[in-house]
This record gives sequence, structure tokens and C-alpha cells, in this order.
Amino acid sequence: MTIRSLTRYLWLIGGLILLLLGAASAPLVMAQEPPDESSPFDPRFGIVDSFANTTEANEAGAGWTRVFFRWDVVQPGGPSDWKPANVPDTFINAEVAAGREVAAVLIGTPGWATDRNTSTAVPPREYWGDFVFKIASQYKGRINHWIIWNLPDVNDPGSASYTWEGTEEDYAILLKEAYTKIKAADPTAQVHIGGLTYTWDQERGNEQYLARLLDLIVADEEAPANNYFFDGVSYHLYNDPSQILQAVTEVRNILDSHDLTQKTIWITETNAPPTDDFIEPATVPTAFNITVDEQADFVIQAFALALAGGAERIAFNKMQNGSDFAAPTGLLRNDGSRRPAFDAFRTVTKYFAGTQQAEWIQLGDVYIVTLNRGDQTTTVLWTMGRTPTTYSLTAVAPVGIIVNERGDAQTIVATDGTYEVDLPAAECSNGDFCFIGGAPRLIVEEAPSDQRAPLLPAVQAATPTLPPASSPTAALDPTEPPPAPPPTLTPAVSAAQEPSAAAPTTEPAVAIAATAPPTTEPPATGEPAAASPANTLPTPTPARPHPRPIYCLTQREILSPKLPTPPATYPPRPLPSPRSPSAAS
Repeated sequence: MTIRSLTRYLWLIGGLILLLLGAASAPLVMAQEPPDESSPFDPRFGIVDSFANTTEANEAGAGWTRVFFRWDVVQPGGPSDWKPANVPDTFINAEVAAGREVAAVLIGTPGWATDRNTSTAVPPREYWGDFVFKIASQYKGRINHWIIWNLPDVNDPGSASYTWEGTEEDYAILLKEAYTKIKAADPTAQVHIGGLTYTWDQERGNEQYLARLLDLIVADEEAPANNYFFDGVSYHLYNDPSQILQAVTEVRNILDSHDLTQKTIWITETNAPPTDDFIEPATVPTAFNITVDEQADFVIQAFALALAGGAERIAFNKMQNGSDFAAPTGLLRNDGSRRPAFDAFRTVTKYFAGTQQAEWIQLGDVYIVTLNRGDQTTTVLWTMGRTPTTYSLTAVAPVGIIVNERGDAQTIVATDGTYEVDLPAAECSNGDFCFIGGAPRLIVEEAPSDQRAPLLPAVQAATPTLPPASSPTAALDPTEPPPAPPPTLTPAVSAAQEPSAAAPTTEPAVAIAATAPPTTEPPATGEPAAASPANTLPTPTPARPHPRPIYCLTQREILSPKLPTPPATYPPRPLPSPRSPSAAS
């Protein structure tokens, strides 16, 4: 039995003992009431291709999903041709009936549309616009979010994720035409810039694709009167929770610098595919090691930091592996069995639901994300350190519950106004390259977070147990998926340099806050909501960032890593509430 398995066993036994002893505060906690009466799920948290197993997606609490609609599948024979989409309507209808919102990617130029005879070609505007109008009309009332293309920033024809031959100017025209036709078909629909990687340009030292694109869009005289031809941007961000926070913050700054403060940020793909799943192992070499337990830890850490950074929605990629998988990405294996990440995702949807404000702070090796859920507060804690740590968390209620990464819950009682929270050490299965923290702990309290006093660096090291270091292996090289139906692209990862580890510090590092109005309508103005007075901090002192690899979120793409230096501080950012399906642009 592994240490983590023993820990889970003791959690369950402890909860059972308390229950048998009749302790009123000890029973396992039931799921909270849904934040939106029109759906049983919070639409912030999604799973890609949830139609692969709608029942399990419901059990996980997925509030939205993303699918691909290929133009070259719908109109393979010419502009007058119209075939069923590669994702059958029965699947779409089942998702909608379950209360899940659907976002669809439009991609794939038919061979007949250009003399290039390739799906990556820049299509003629009239053919593209006609297709977009027809499909938006067909799915009006069922699909309210349209993502225009996928990975347009990947500009290397040698990459397996190369989908777009055009320039930024070509994509701006593609987006403008799609926005115009979608709004004509369904004025309530939302249009998103399609699936950018962030790391593609960062790795090459280029200005971000989004910034270059927005320069063109804001220069268009017709843009201000047409909402600048988009409602939000979408990104694929993998493997490293702290880099996800960094990326979302930078994207927010790019939008704000173009006076586009109301545009939303979606993470349409995220994951940290495991390399040790003996039941369903990867079929290709891997760049480094990630355990199935670290994947579960990643889910909670990534979703917490994404909310704190201001992302409106986040989707795990994906629901279930098919028989032709290369990397074990699914919450479910091909045989339908659950990975530990399934329980972690369900923990997120249960205890993150209804978040109105999100704040984060790093105190030495300890990350703390505070989620204000109105009358409830969920605080997420984990350590990047290689030794177990006890953190004294200021309480906002005398009694709460403590939840582990698998969703097991027990009562926790504050002593002298604080909870003593034991944080397991980071597994660091990849050796010196440690980018996923230890198993997180959630403290859930029946009180608003603004009652909390400032958090201080009160970290105590427990008995040190240094796990053995392991060296990176060869790079992950997923195989190309079949063209129809097109599955979500799985990430490729890169081997990275191994900087020497530094001694942990207890000085407070970077802290930001993201807030959201309690309603489901978008804010009326471009002014960010004020940050909660909770966690008013002294001027933060930047700590040395943890060594972490940088990933290119594309298939079979191997890049040399580079360690970025994040800014020392970030201003508070609004965390938008999810838009209702009927919300007009």
C-alpha cells in the first residue's frame, strides 16, 4: 500500500469513527445547492467532449463542454452540400438536456473551397461566411458559444498542430466574417477567438499573437460599433498551475491595454497527463514524469489559480480516452474506469461552485487561494515544498470542514482563531523539475471571506521526508488523431533544464484578487470590481519562482524550455460571472 493510499484509508476511517461516536460536526458534507436554478451545474467548470459519457459528466458536475464542428465534414462536396456534423445531434441534444452548455469550434477548410486543397488553407470570405451563418442558424438555441478556429498562432507547417496557413490579418478577416454572420443568425450567441497556446510565442520570444491580432482589430473603423468582432478569447494551458496563472494574468493585461476590459478569458483545454497509469499507460515516450495522483492535485491547483487570475471558464481536456489514445488524458480510461483526477474535478465543481471573488497569495512554498462564495468560503492550500508543512490558517468561522483531493471531508475546529492545516509534501516525481504541488487541502467555512484577518507567513516544517529525485525521460510524442470525428488535440510536452533547487522562503510572494458580481449577467461597465478587503497584505516581496518547465500545447511538438520571470505584483481583476445563454452581446 502506498503512503497516499494509506492516507486516504485513514481519512475514511477517521470520518467513520467520528460518525459512529455521534459527533454532530463530523459527518461527510453533502453537495451544496447549485448556483443557477436553470441548471444543476456551475457553468464555469467544463469537460471537453463530455458527450463521450454524459452520465459520468453529470456525476462529475461538468457545467459546459467543447466540441469540434469541421466545415470539411459538413460540406465535403461543395457550397450546396450539407451533411450531418461530425458530432451527431443526438450527442449535442443529450448534453443540452443534461443542463450543460455547449461551445463549438469551427475549423477545417474544405478542399473545394480553395486551390490549396487542404484544411489549413485560408478560405474565401463568402464561402466561409455562408457556412458559419448556416451552422449558427441550425444550432440556435442549443449552442450559444462559437470558437473560431483552433491554434491559429501555431505557424510552423512542420508541427502536427498546424491548422492555419494565414497571417494575423487573414485571421482578423476570418473572425470578423464569422462574428457578423453568427450575430445575424443569433444575436445572443457569443464569439470567441480560437484556442491560442500562449507558449508558442513565449517560447520564441515573440510578442503574443493576441496582442498582434488586437492591434489589427482595434484599427478597423468598423470594430467599435461591432463589439470588436469577438466576445472572449480562449486558451490551451497545460501542466503547470503557476504558469496558468501567469498566462491568464498576461492575457488580461493585453486585453486591458487595448481597452477591451469586458472581454472574457476561457481556458478551453487544461490537463497534466499522467505517465504512470499502469492500467492505461501512454503509448509514446514522455518528456518527464507525472503520476496519476499529481494529475489529481493539478486539477484543483490549476482551477483555483485560473479563477484567481480572472478566467471566466475552465475545461478539463478531456472526458474519456478512446481506443486510439497516445497520452492518457481522460478523466475516464477507455474502459470507463475513473482516474483519481475524476474525483478531484468533482471536488472542484462541488466546493468551488458559486465563486464570486477569488484571491491568491504565495507564502514561501505555500499557495493559498481564497474563494468567496457569498455566505461560504473555500480556501485552497498546497505546498510546493518537498517536506510536509503545517500552515496556521486564520479562521472565518469556529468550525469548518477539511476536504482532501479526492473529496473526502472531515470536520475541523479552529483553535484560538486558526486552523492547523497539514499539507502533504509535493511528490516531485520528475525530480528537480517540480511544477505540481503537494496534495491540496480545502477548508470550507459557513462565513464570508471578508471576515478573515490578513494571512501571514506562519509556516512550520513537519518531519522532512525527501522523495528520491528522478531524471526526465524522452519527450512525449502523441500520435495524430483521425480527422473525423476530430478529437481535442492532446498536449505535447518538452524536456526542460534542471535548475538547482533553492531553500524555501517564508516571505510572502505575489498576491492578487479577482472578483465577480453575484449575478449571471456581464458587468455593466468596464471598471473592475473592487477587491475584497479580506487578506489585506503588506507590500509583497517576490520570492524566487519555482523552477518549472514551459510547454508548447501542441501535438508532437518539442521545444527548448525557458524560465520566464513573472511581474512582482498584479492589480486586482474582476472575475466575471458565467454569462447566461440569453445574455445579449
